[in-house]
Amino acid sequence: MQEKYYEGQVFKNKKIKEMQIEHYKFVDCVFEDCSFEDCKIVGCAFVNCQFYNCNVINLSSQYSEVKSATFKKCNLIGVYWSELLPAGVYAQSIDEIKDSYLKYNTFMEMSFRKFDFSGNIIQESTFEECNLMESSFQDCRLEATQISRCDIRKADFRGAMGYIIDISTNKMKDAKFSFPEVISLLDSFGIKVD
Repeated sequence: MQEKYYEGQVFKNKKIKEMQIEHYKFVDCVFEDCSFEDCKIVGCAFVNCQFYNCNVINLSSQYSEVKSATFKKCNLIGVYWSELLPAGVYAQSIDEIKDSYLKYNTFMEMSFRKFDFSGNIIQESTFEECNLMESSFQDCRLEATQISRCDIRKADFRGAMGYIIDISTNKMKDAKFSFPEVISLLDSFGIKVD
């Protein structure tokens, strides 16, 4: 099937619901006030794209990738990011997430070294086997967000709340936390502090 190619385009107010999108490539495109709900992308690529005030809800994908994307003031709900990893050892799906709301997101085997998550709301999501070394989660609401088998050495969780971090499975040396939230790290051992 012929690939549809868009470069440097601006897409505004597009609402796509319950559709399968096949063989599109977007390079350096901007999506503003767009909504993608219950969609499946097949054989698609989003390279260096920017998303502003967009909703991405229950996205599924097959043979697709997101590379070096920026999300600002977006709602990202039910995204399994590992399905969208770009090819290449050093390629990253996400360059920046700012002022956004993430819920039911799964990040597996991804590198977010020195990434700035600060100020975002990340609820009921999972980071598993990720490199989060030197990342900032300052002032994040991480309500019921689980971090397991990750490298969080030198990561900054000051002011963050609601995280579930199993200290027995994560590398944590020199990670920074705030009191009293740091006490929640003892939950994985069944220890109660009064």
